Amino acid sequence: MDLTQSPVPFQDFIWVAEYYDDTVFMEYDYVTKQSNNFYSIDKNKLIRFGISGYGMRMYYEVLGGTFKIAGKMIEVIYKLNGRDYYLTGHPLIMYNDIIQYKRAESILDVTSGKNSETNIIEYSFGYKQQLTIDGINFIFKPICKIPYGGKVYLSIWLVADQELNGILEIRKNGTTVAEIEAPLEPGVGGMIDWTVGN
Repeated sequence: MDLTQSPVPFQDFIWVAEYYDDTVFMEYDYVTKQSNNFYSIDKNKLIRFGISGYGMRMYYEVLGGTFKIAGKMIEVIYKLNGRDYYLTGHPLIMYNDIIQYKRAESILDVTSGKNSETNIIEYSFGYKQQLTIDGINFIFKPICKIPYGGKVYLSIWLVADQELNGILEIRKNGTTVAEIEAPLEPGVGGMIDWTVGN
């Protein structure tokens, strides 16, 4: 079984849930080609979740929430007043509130009233996590997006329960590659899109 390829010809990427007992549960079974229900994923057994296709695996580690995209480890930290608030990388937290969806398009011919074939134009996976760090409550939702004809990017949504004037830091393989000003108002979410790149 090749976990880097989709087993069905009509979908280039499939979601893959990897369990701690070395088993996998996939969107389409490699043998039968039958589809599986996303809501049947056993979140309590998860160790990795992501998508596979085109010879690639992109996923995140459920224990700690660190992404592995194109062979690179991606971490996200909120920096405030000389303090690092690690949004990923907590070794004792299970980031298992998984998210997966596809964006598709279809074109309507107004003269005939017929729709064109529906095509998937973007695959997305990630998670949502609540974290309390030094008395600050964060809700953190990073989503990895893979668009056709575009570059893979991470869409990061963050909200806190108090006013903060910090910086969002992104690390790739332990090296800081981006620092983005990220002021937050209490209960108001902020979102950025960051291209993963090489």
